Amino acid sequence: MFRPKSTFEQWRIFQAVVDCGGYAQAAEALNKSQSSLNHAVAKLQQSLGVALLEVRGRKAVLTPAGEIFLKRARQLSQQVEELENLANNLERQWEPQINLYVSVLQPRERLYRALANFYPRSRGCRINLHERIHCHFNALQVGDLMLSEHLPLDRTGLPLDEVCLLPLCAATYPLANQAEPITSEQLGSHNQISLHPPIHRSVDWNDADDTGWKATHYHEVFTMLRLGLGYAWLPRHLVRDELADGSLVQLNLEGGSERYLYTYLLTPSADALGPAAELLLRCLRNEYQDGNGK
Repeated sequence: MFRPKSTFEQWRIFQAVVDCGGYAQAAEALNKSQSSLNHAVAKLQQSLGVALLEVRGRKAVLTPAGEIFLKRARQLSQQVEELENLANNLERQWEPQINLYVSVLQPRERLYRALANFYPRSRGCRINLHERIHCHFNALQVGDLMLSEHLPLDRTGLPLDEVCLLPLCAATYPLANQAEPITSEQLGSHNQISLHPPIHRSVDWNDADDTGWKATHYHEVFTMLRLGLGYAWLPRHLVRDELADGSLVQLNLEGGSERYLYTYLLTPSADALGPAAELLLRCLRNEYQDGNGK
């Protein structure tokens, strides 16, 4: 079993001497005698067999090895602080982690701003962000949060974003050059590339068609589109650059070339949320209820 040669207190004193610029200043800051600090650092260096500091006049200066050890010592101090904060938070029933399930359709800008507002007050609570094609509400545990376009019939959720989906193909694909509106029969003869499982039945023109190509990530759908392998329905907020540079083209469909979905913030039981999840929920509500947040 490993037995350390050094103590955390020695590393704390070592950092204080560096940060304060000398033993006398560190002794005053730590309310300890200068001799005790000298002894602690000397013993630390002796146990390691490495010189960390050298005194020049009245100033303690890091050696090259000391600079390396200082970085590791700061990491150690942070980890110890996080451990003690975790114990304190657990005592107060502050959750150590939150599972946040997010639909692939969900625009991210306001979500990330809410997370940025949560982070300084998170007390070390870890966010596990899970991206899903389908977010299944029934699979959520107490304390989980979900951003999804699937709103159960017996549930209410905070409305988040209106998502516009567009039928798209590569600029070189035959349908891209068709001036007349494309009928459902014409579209049915072309390969539809879609996420699997499908995001929503309302965005699949050929609901019963099992011949199209499937992918489990938008990156694959984009790649196949650019290769001219078919057409696909994609969220407008994800394809702005491709539409702007002309690499993807919106199809002119007879039945309309836009489909709309809405996303919602859901949780199994808002009354059973812990303090960290409640804080995150407030951050999300504040961001999405702000009419200027788009």
